[in-house]
Amino acid sequence: MSIQTAILDKSMPHGRFMVFNLKSHCDTDALRSVLSDLKVDKHLIVGLGQKLLAKLAMNIADYRQFPQLDATVDVPVSHGDLFVFIRDMEPGKVAVRSLPIKKQLNICFETVLQVDGFKYLGQVDGYGHDLTGYEDGTENPLGDDARKAVVRDDGSTFVALQQWQHNLSKFNDFTQPHKDNTIGRRLADNEELDDAPASSHVNRADQGTFAIDADILRRSLPWANEHGEGLMFMAFCENLDRFEVQMRRMAGLTDGITDALFTFSQVLNSAYFYCPAVADERLDITLFK
Repeated sequence: MSIQTAILDKSMPHGRFMVFNLKSHCDTDALRSVLSDLKVDKHLIVGLGQKLLAKLAMNIADYRQFPQLDATVDVPVSHGDLFVFIRDMEPGKVAVRSLPIKKQLNICFETVLQVDGFKYLGQVDGYGHDLTGYEDGTENPLGDDARKAVVRDDGSTFVALQQWQHNLSKFNDFTQPHKDNTIGRRLADNEELDDAPASSHVNRADQGTFAIDADILRRSLPWANEHGEGLMFMAFCENLDRFEVQMRRMAGLTDGITDALFTFSQVLNSAYFYCPAVADERLDITLFK
């Protein structure tokens, strides 16, 4: 068993984020068949939500649903039963790849969220940028450190998924120093500011400043459609505490200081999913028995 291939690889610049809910009529045998038939190759990531895990009688240590945060900023929780991320080199190829997968899943699932993401700026195999212009994923762990942060002993992992919607008109009206202080980096060279405010995103989410190891692997992509634009935040970790300590600090729950991201951006939905290990490009079916 090994981790799903697409999780540790960042070589494809376009992706479709899809969240599904179980249909009430789907029995366990049909569900097992649908999931076992998915080809989880370099183009696909699959995550299971709490309701789906319960229906399959899967008790996953350390998994939990995204918490309701009692914060002054709004962090909506949407959950979802199944998460699928499809990626490729071109948006058309992503769309074509999604068709047979959605047809297969339609036996047991209905789509509740579909968002197309894309890499903005940066090299194909490097880090992209948020639509604010700032690089995203600068602090990602690399190599063995990435595997340590992400891969559980059995090859599985967890994913935190959030859709952020930016008010780019508001952000673009900020002065350049205001923008840099909001993020905590200079746009010009991506260097951290020595005197960044405590509310800057860099200081709120500094992975090296928590009591626990808080390294996570970000695989986020910008999105834009008729409803607006923003960032589909997707981060993988071997323990959800790694992400949650950062989210709690961003929401101001540790010291009353909220992340400056909230001055121009809002969370639309949040969820945690469990990503099983794979063997021969199939999900670990021993979990479904």
